[in-house]
Amino acid sequence: MRPIPFRTAAALAALLFLLSIDISSASEPAPFSRRNPVTEAVQKTKAAIVTVKVPRPGGGKDLVGTGVIIDERGIIVTNQHLVGSCQHPTLRLQDGALVTADVVFAEARWDLAALRIPTDKKHHALPFADTDDLMVGETVIAIGHPYGYTNTVSTGIVSALDREINMNGDLLAGLIQTNASINPGNSGGPLLNVNGELIGINCALRQEAQGIAFAIPAGTVKTVLQKLMSAARISGVNHGLACQDKIVSETGDRQRVVVASFQGDGLKAGDAIRAVGAWTVRNSFDVERSLWDAKPGDKVKLKVDRQGKALEVELTLAARPGAGQTARTATTEPQPAAALPTARIVGASER
Repeated sequence: MRPIPFRTAAALAALLFLLSIDISSASEPAPFSRRNPVTEAVQKTKAAIVTVKVPRPGGGKDLVGTGVIIDERGIIVTNQHLVGSCQHPTLRLQDGALVTADVVFAEARWDLAALRIPTDKKHHALPFADTDDLMVGETVIAIGHPYGYTNTVSTGIVSALDREINMNGDLLAGLIQTNASINPGNSGGPLLNVNGELIGINCALRQEAQGIAFAIPAGTVKTVLQKLMSAARISGVNHGLACQDKIVSETGDRQRVVVASFQGDGLKAGDAIRAVGAWTVRNSFDVERSLWDAKPGDKVKLKVDRQGKALEVELTLAARPGAGQTARTATTEPQPAAALPTARIVGASER
């Protein structure tokens, strides 16, 4: 009988040793979930974040920044300082598609711009948070494309509120200061809370410092959109509503849109609007965009809460003041009074 060579014997010994080890621990499940609020927020918001490319004045490589889809019909918010005078920036969507957008507005005084892309499908849009109760120390998430590194995620906290900075000669006030890392290319990108809600649009960093960045609060963004993309401007209708946003809880269904006044009958101050037509309403801008496809004379059903009761109110839309006039007439002659919308209660139920 020949002896087993030394190398073979060593290999067999190692194999027997490995077989003797209790391998039950390898089949044990991981003790902790690696998912946390940050990973969940990133996963559910990534489809709403786009790359914005703008030709560089004077030539050279395109300027690259970030944008956020805020309406499923293809409306994107970004920074005005990124868009500049460009009327048709190029966007790269999350699925890699390249599309040419139209600039709806670009306002330096708020450093905000809205873009529209042609689309026949519904896009994933980020919900707005109510930032009236934003807390110093609250966890925030910034996503963007710094230096072309697409979909870069950084985290931090709210460092301070109501900051002011000078942006190319315009004073931007009421800003959120954070220590989330942002760089050139993050401009126009979202600042999120742990629920994946949009709390701000990243706009600037302090170049000679570390961990000092600024974002335009979602409340300011909503106010600008409500004004410059109102139902009156987009579809020429007058709904007659003046609304206020209200926070009712810390978690869950926490936002309400309350009627402050109504130019007609059927709706009362204090009514909480829960839906306009098929649109769920969580803020005043939702009221405006729910009527972008409406026409004067249309009847729209509103679901409202009134003193604990759920009501359905039918609102008849009127034409906005000056609709159909030429621009010259509208600016040189007195405007006609707006036709008043009318509303009537069509049903009620206990909530």
